Amino acid sequence: MQLSIGSIYAYSKWIEPLSKELNWDAHDTKTAFSLAICFLGLTAAFMGKFVQKVGPTKAGLLATLFLILGLLGSALAVNMENIYLFYLTFGVLQGIGLGFGYVVPVYTVVKWFPDKPGLASGIIIMSFALGSLLASFLIGPLIAFRGLAGAFSTLGIAYGVCMLLSALYLANPVNTDTNNHTYVDLTSKEIITDKRFIALWLLLFLNVCGGIAIISKAAMLGKEVVGMSAGQATMFVATIGLFNGIGRLFWSSISDKIGCWTTFMLFMGLNGICFALIPSFSTNNITFQNLTYIIIAGYGAGFATMPSFVKSIFGTENYGQVFGYTLTAWSAAAFVGPLLLGLSTEITIFYLFSILLMVALVVGFWLKGLLPKTIE
Repeated sequence: MQLSIGSIYAYSKWIEPLSKELNWDAHDTKTAFSLAICFLGLTAAFMGKFVQKVGPTKAGLLATLFLILGLLGSALAVNMENIYLFYLTFGVLQGIGLGFGYVVPVYTVVKWFPDKPGLASGIIIMSFALGSLLASFLIGPLIAFRGLAGAFSTLGIAYGVCMLLSALYLANPVNTDTNNHTYVDLTSKEIITDKRFIALWLLLFLNVCGGIAIISKAAMLGKEVVGMSAGQATMFVATIGLFNGIGRLFWSSISDKIGCWTTFMLFMGLNGICFALIPSFSTNNITFQNLTYIIIAGYGAGFATMPSFVKSIFGTENYGQVFGYTLTAWSAAAFVGPLLLGLSTEITIFYLFSILLMVALVVGFWLKGLLPKTIE
């Protein structure tokens, strides 16, 4: 299920074909990506209680339905050459499917492996990143073989089948009482006014901004910054997806050993340094790519480590609800990150993302003061 919805991270592979075939402006088409991530976060936040009430199978079926409607609707929008319909289908409808599809496996796997929440959720969330690796190789050939609309519809059907089978398989552990929801007692006001939640939200938001800006424009960045060919840009996007997945697995497993707070501070500090170095090495293809891959690994680490972080602070009882609200930081960053990247065509804009991560480190120390010594 996560592998299927992870195709959203290969969105930069759609931008050029949409621009060439339909004459849609590249900036306008990126709005669909931002909308999809926005509704992913909103669905995770406001439907978290519903997901836990109906169980993983029914929630997974809803994820499947909305994702299919979104991608088949995108094919229709392309045929009609209607960008607003594309926003509705690819952005809103698919985004809702992404939201259900993202939280259902994460909520479920933490219940199955309560002793290793970081590693368990890291493995699941890793496949979301690897979905972009798979899609980056599929999108180009599908467009060449079936056309732009045909590529959307083919992926919609293929991913729909995968997600349907996954939804029918998902279940809570037999010793988990899924009908007794004493763990969703917190009100929205109690969550969003909690200083610990505010700090967690800011950490995820600031960590996501730079990474999602790169992902939204990865293919174009490769061509514009270091002069990659079309084939090299495809490999660049695919490798970004690979490191997104590797970072999720590596850092989440580390968090089980050294603690979530220490893990967050390590990869955010490392990413801040890499963002600051990129402008100086932008003319070196290999160095530019390596710095980018480290950044993307740390970007993915935030998502993989956050479930365990939330669980350690708020407990199993309130984990699902609080984690859903935390994902709204992803929604906000989906708009802010690409917007900040578009402020300048100069590579020095990456200094801004480095500054944001330095701010994140300050937030991290603030959060440390709010936590008991038993939580690292």
